[in-house]
Amino acid sequence: MKKIIGVVPQGNLWDMEKSTMNDWYRVDNNYCKRVYEAGAIPMGLAPVDGWLPQESLAFFDGYIVQGGAEFFPYHYQIMHDAVENGKRFLGICLGEQLIHSYFVLRKAVEKQGYEGDLVKAIMVWKEAQGPGFSALEKIPGHRAGPMTRGGEDVAKHDINVVPGTILHRLLGRETMRAASYHSLHVPPGTCLTINAWSAKGDGVVEGVELAPNILGVQPHPEVDDLLP
Repeated sequence: MKKIIGVVPQGNLWDMEKSTMNDWYRVDNNYCKRVYEAGAIPMGLAPVDGWLPQESLAFFDGYIVQGGAEFFPYHYQIMHDAVENGKRFLGICLGEQLIHSYFVLRKAVEKQGYEGDLVKAIMVWKEAQGPGFSALEKIPGHRAGPMTRGGEDVAKHDINVVPGTILHRLLGRETMRAASYHSLHVPPGTCLTINAWSAKGDGVVEGVELAPNILGVQPHPEVDDLLP
């Protein structure tokens, strides 16, 4: 039986000033292609007003989180499910940043104490911090331009892979060149294992992980059939 991998969508919710059709979730084809090529079955998640029905999580053996611009409750739901149940988790760009954000918020909630559902407590705590709150840091120079079809090389730069990490074991090398399209990164002081750094020498974290099943990278390997 092939593994079923939940492809976690981007979201654009409650932005309906011009049209009710602006309320959407989106699953990108490249992520589905790579999951299928790896021998698993890709299946898009369908949240309701930003939340996944809790029962739906039981269908998935693991998750791949797309890049995007905003975290929604369902991001923290699938992150929590992967951590608590040992499911494989691959976060790309926003998905990599989600790993760090989840543990920062979880630590804050556990420190103050909470009752009931952890993810709901995380969302309440996050909202209380105000719209300007972020567990991430802004960075310059890592968003070269749109990744147009056939022009992905414009957005690529070199990345140094940390020996001994999950990422290093999977790639089998200490450098890679991949498309980068982000303006935020995980601070170097994260509690997670850093598996990759920008080769630009600017101190930008390009990937984090938590053994044995949680892996995140900032660049977008899904745009290539194989990493060059």
